[in-house]
Amino acid sequence: MSSKLSIVARQPIIDKNKELFAYELLYRESDTNAFQSENAKRVTMRLLSEQFLTFQKKNLDNKQGFVNFEYKDLIEGVPFDFSSNDIVVEILESCSPTDELFNAVSELKQKNYLVALDDFEPSPEWDRFCKLIDFIKLDLRALSMKECAGIIRDFQHSNIQFIAEKIEDNTEFQQACQCGFDYFQGYFYQKPELIKTKKLSASAVDIFKLSALVAKRDIEVHKVNQVIERNPILSVQLLNFVNNDSRLNRSIESTQQALAYLGNDRIRKYVTYTTLSALSPSKPNIILRNLLTRAKLLEELAANIKQPHLADSAYLCGMLSLVEGLLDMALEDIVSSLSLSDVITDALIHRKGVLGSLLSIAEAIESSNWKLLEPLLKDVELHEETVMDCITNSNAWVSEM
Repeated sequence: MSSKLSIVARQPIIDKNKELFAYELLYRESDTNAFQSENAKRVTMRLLSEQFLTFQKKNLDNKQGFVNFEYKDLIEGVPFDFSSNDIVVEILESCSPTDELFNAVSELKQKNYLVALDDFEPSPEWDRFCKLIDFIKLDLRALSMKECAGIIRDFQHSNIQFIAEKIEDNTEFQQACQCGFDYFQGYFYQKPELIKTKKLSASAVDIFKLSALVAKRDIEVHKVNQVIERNPILSVQLLNFVNNDSRLNRSIESTQQALAYLGNDRIRKYVTYTTLSALSPSKPNIILRNLLTRAKLLEELAANIKQPHLADSAYLCGMLSLVEGLLDMALEDIVSSLSLSDVITDALIHRKGVLGSLLSIAEAIESSNWKLLEPLLKDVELHEETVMDCITNSNAWVSEM
């Protein structure tokens, strides 16, 4: 069979402190796969996951990946193709609790695999499986909080940990914590907790000016230094960051020295990270990592279409698209405080233009909305293999923080 690969996306699973715990891997079968035999489809799934897991450090930040397996995959031992250190075996809700499945899961546990039940709904047929299960995932769109709390209470004397799926906002996150969930899935933490009707401070405007400067491929370091020098907080953060680098064999005493030491590519990554974290030090680290990943992904995508000159704007657009959750401000208010081009503004607010399409592509990948993704890729003439390369490159870039 052809080894043509499709797109693998990752969705973060976080803990109660909003720190990254693991990722769920979700993949889209290419159009040709729709007509393959069941066995060929499983081989394709294996290829997709292997490609992603081969670069585990870069793609998964050294975390485990939850991988969905259908009934036949489990019976035929497909999970054994992967290391038990790399994956959590996720049993899909479509699987029937047969003797055959019980034996397959028992063998997984004997070989130290972690096992999760997806979209679990209690029934007597699943009772004997529970001693083999490490995680149970509950869909908050299908079950009420009261129902979830009841299920969790029934397992309070077990070692099973519960994952809440499809959390939509921070209020729901707090409720899920109170219910007894251990881990949480959904991009709720990127949404503003409280929209504040305020203007950006002068310091914040400086930070966004700086972000715009470092978004350019040919960074004008002297201009970057001018902005940093006039902001004491940014100056101290940059110096502390560079001087804490274990590879440094001498002390850096000026921001100009620090920038020269970093070099252009690291300036972009680290200046974006440290300056934005200075804006909202109480926000979870994963927001900043997702922000950087999306910014780099948009830049990579722009470099692979017929308008590579958009790459600089694409990086800034990707970064700004997630900043409202960092500042707890409406995106429109943030944009109105900055001097942005119409191209970036239209992309951010209305998803218009090529940049708007690239931003929509990134969002579709993050949410594994494959139906939406396909026409978007056609519009900008991007092939799935190219997109997968862009995803891997952006993940690798951020993993080297």
